[in-house]
Formats: sequence, C-alpha cells, structure tokens
Amino acid sequence: MPLTLITAIAPIIFTLALGFLAGWRQQFKKHASQLFIALVMSYALPLSLFGGLLATSRQVIIQDLPLFLWLGLGMVGVFVILTMLYQIRLHNLSLAVLRALSVACPSVPFMGTSVLAIIFGTTDSVILVAICGLYLNLVQVPLSVLLLAAGKKEADQTGTEQAVQRLATAFKKPLVWAPILAFALNLSGFKLPAVWLPLFSELGQAAGGVALFSIGIMLYVQHFSISRAVLLNVGLKNIGLPLVVWAIMAAVGANWHFQQLVVVTLAIPTAAMPSMLAIQNHVHEDEMASTQLVSTLLSVLTMGMFMFFLGVK
Repeated sequence: MPLTLITAIAPIIFTLALGFLAGWRQQFKKHASQLFIALVMSYALPLSLFGGLLATSRQVIIQDLPLFLWLGLGMVGVFVILTMLYQIRLHNLSLAVLRALSVACPSVPFMGTSVLAIIFGTTDSVILVAICGLYLNLVQVPLSVLLLAAGKKEADQTGTEQAVQRLATAFKKPLVWAPILAFALNLSGFKLPAVWLPLFSELGQAAGGVALFSIGIMLYVQHFSISRAVLLNVGLKNIGLPLVVWAIMAAVGANWHFQQLVVVTLAIPTAAMPSMLAIQNHVHEDEMASTQLVSTLLSVLTMGMFMFFLGVK
C-alpha cells in the first residue's frame, strides 16, 4: 500500500519539481507564475468545473446521503468553523480563508482516482471523488472567492458600498458562476452529449498541471520554508481533520465501512486550490505553497497510519 500512495503523489511532486527547476533556471519568474494562475483561474479551471459537473450523474448527487453528510462535515463544516476561528484570532479574512481551506480541502480530484480506486474499488471511489468534487466546486471554491473578495481593502470605498462592490465583482468571476450554473443545469435534467464534453476538457484538463507547475515556480521565488504556520496547517490537514471526523463518526455509531471511506478520503493531502488562490490574491503565497508540498510528502505516512488503524488493506 505505501507503494500505491507513493505512485499517486509522484505526479504531483514531479510537476512541482519541474516548476521549481524552471524558476531556478530563471526561465520563469514570479510574474509568469501569476500569469499561469490567471489562466487557470479565469479559463481552464472554470471550464473543468463546468464540464465535470455536467458530466456527473444525477444519481450520485441524490444518492449516498450518509457519505454526503459526513464528507460535508469535513469539507464544508470544518472550513466554515476554521475560517471563523482564524478570523477571530488573526483579524485577516483572506489569510483565515486560505488557512481554513488548506485544512478542509483534500486533493481528491488529483489523488482520489488512483488511490481510492485501489483501496476501495471503482464504484466507491467514483462516488467519493464525485461527492468531494461537488463540495469543492460548488461550495468551497465559490465561497472562498467571495470571502477573499470581501477581505480585500479598497481605499476609495467604505461600508456597505464597499461590501456590495466586492461581492458584485466576485460573482462576475467564472470560477463562481460556472459551477453554480452547471449544477443547476444538471439538476434540471440537462444532459450534455458526450461528444461535446471536449469543448470544456480541451483546456480544462490542463488546469491541474499548469497550477502545480506555477506553484513550483512560486516555491523557488518565495523560497520554500517550514514555518510554525506551515506545520500547523499540515498537522491539522493530515491528522487533525480526519481524526476529529473519525471521532465524531465513532461517537454516533456510524457504519464502519462509511468510517473507512470518509476518514481515508479526508486524510488525502491538501489540494492545489489554496495555493492557487494565494498566488492570485497575493496573500501568503509561500505559506500555502509550502503547506501543499509538506502535506503531500508526509501523506504517505499519515494516510498509511489511518489505513492501518481503520483496518483498510
């Protein structure tokens, strides 16, 4: 099983390393990384989310309610709670959102299809990836973009006018309205013929790789470092989140198989989204990029630990 985990994270580490190498060779600088992220956030990722949600079966959306609830607790509930706690402590909404997202956003779209399929089989893995994709695309991403927009300071506006302007600007971003529109179309019964899906996947499938490459550049430019904040983020993500959700599930007597599915899924390391948003909004890029790298490297040990105690083979 450790070999399976290593194989799953290898493409992530390799792409980050390529970006780091490109930065070290001075082929791309910080501005290039920001341009790559702008491409991903404005075009590639919205297309990927839109096409992915349209392709998701309605049965996945309306069935498997227990998995929906437990994964929602881990991905949405923890995200909201941590955002509020960090905001109270830091008085910095943008940083609060990014740190909360780095904990509550597992890299299921990248690692889930390979790791979860081997661990739990194709049927369960497809459902897990689809549910996590819905929470990421429909809740975490739009909400994060809105909150980050609300956290920006504009000197020429104050009070209600400022808040309304920020939210209006955020709702115009494809990353907010594209997944919401796709979800509404899906539930309404709209079925996009498979022949038209490449319209969205041609550029959309580049989102993950380009984002990781850009983060690799940022790791070199910003100088990778392991700070107390990075260690806290990684500890909460790799151990704290799955452990807390597991404790709650055990306390209420949740089905053992559901415990295995949910806890292992939440133990997957942090996704690229916090780093992408950090680079786009110029908020603690180094901390978020370092968090992703350390979380990914340590996931072989931490995921293996949870799988051992859960009896997953």
